[in-house]
Amino acid sequence: MHYAVKTLGCKVNQIESLHLAETLEGLGFKPAAAGDGVDLCVVNTCTVTAKTDSQCRQMIRRVVRENPGARVVVTGCYAEVAENAVRASPGVSGVMGNEEKGRARRVLAREAVTLQAGLRPIFSSAAVDGDFHLLSDRGERDGLITGAGGRSRAFVRVQDGCQSFCAYCIVPYARGPVKSEHPDRVVTQVALLVEQGYPEVVLSGIHLGAYGMDRGEREGLSKLVRRLLSIPGEFRIRLSSVEPTEVDDGLVDVVMGEEKICSHLHIPLQSGDNQILRRMKRPYSREVYGELVQRLRDRDPRMAIGTDLIVGLPGETDASFENASAFIAGLPLTHFHVFPYSRRDGTAAAVMEGQVSTAVKKERSRRLRDLCGEKKAAFLNRMVGQTLDVVAIADSRTTEEPTRVLSDNYLEGVLSGSGGARSGIFSVAVVDNSAGDRLIVQEVHHES
Repeated sequence: MHYAVKTLGCKVNQIESLHLAETLEGLGFKPAAAGDGVDLCVVNTCTVTAKTDSQCRQMIRRVVRENPGARVVVTGCYAEVAENAVRASPGVSGVMGNEEKGRARRVLAREAVTLQAGLRPIFSSAAVDGDFHLLSDRGERDGLITGAGGRSRAFVRVQDGCQSFCAYCIVPYARGPVKSEHPDRVVTQVALLVEQGYPEVVLSGIHLGAYGMDRGEREGLSKLVRRLLSIPGEFRIRLSSVEPTEVDDGLVDVVMGEEKICSHLHIPLQSGDNQILRRMKRPYSREVYGELVQRLRDRDPRMAIGTDLIVGLPGETDASFENASAFIAGLPLTHFHVFPYSRRDGTAAAVMEGQVSTAVKKERSRRLRDLCGEKKAAFLNRMVGQTLDVVAIADSRTTEEPTRVLSDNYLEGVLSGSGGARSGIFSVAVVDNSAGDRLIVQEVHHES
């Protein structure tokens, strides 16, 4: 039997899809190649914006249309918040909730049996038992993910869920409360990936900084990272997004003080205006955020510091936007993602007065993206003449094509000179920044 997995959304979804694929292969399925008929297709959905919901519906319809006769199982955040609508979609044979992903082997094994017997599957949370795990639903080492979708960077989901309930966000309703993988299992997973030769491991989660909160653990993320540093081998750890209030002294010290931790933090701000932050129900002021970012920059001038920004929350006036823009312009950020506000039913912001027009949101987003381009260009300029540690993220297929690399401070580069495969962590000298938003680098050969 052949399978396919289709994915929309965040890195966490992508990691989960890798687990689903390996689970299916462990059950005897083979990945469908071009021309193969698909027996089972899993669609892993997202619901971060209304546009994303529409993309999910389009993908489900396309999968059903292009794979007549296949079992189509829909999972992910859109399936969680719109379960009835998904179940009613023509051609969908079942819905698997986000929590059921953690027990996917039991759910998909049942599907395989019904597929072989020609029966219609029945999906329900009540039919799934066993402890919930983020990495695997099998034994201590058996069943942990053995691939990461690439040759040099592996993504490990250590946390799921969020209970912050920001005014604009539907994710807590789709993902549920905070759940953290046991640190012993995380260590086992990362050690396995290091053994396989992955030089970079990215720790990911829906609310990564809340790792350990469900166990009543303080500074859980920094403690986990310190444990991972004891794993033998040459590798480095990168953290995905961490909330401002969770970048505590312990985490700052471990990021700044350990060579194996990438010099990169992504810290969502969302708005640079205090009134809008309060409307968003964000638990900090812009002054607190600014002090944190400046403290990081003072300690490490080469650190990449990224952020997320939401434009056009209901009540965002011209004055509040200008106030926010001026504040953001003064921050030592290196890159940021800009999102126009998307109305989500069931959230506090959906019923707020002062909805902002699409045209205004588009223009404000453009201005912030232009500002982002200026800040990134300035950061790239500062790197010229410096030496960076990198991993290959896309090897050349011929000796004429350059290899793309990623530095520890989250800058992409193009390796000049001969192409070919590169492995491990290696040093490069930055010679130019004229390749668009990528650096031009040359490998540095150290004397033995």
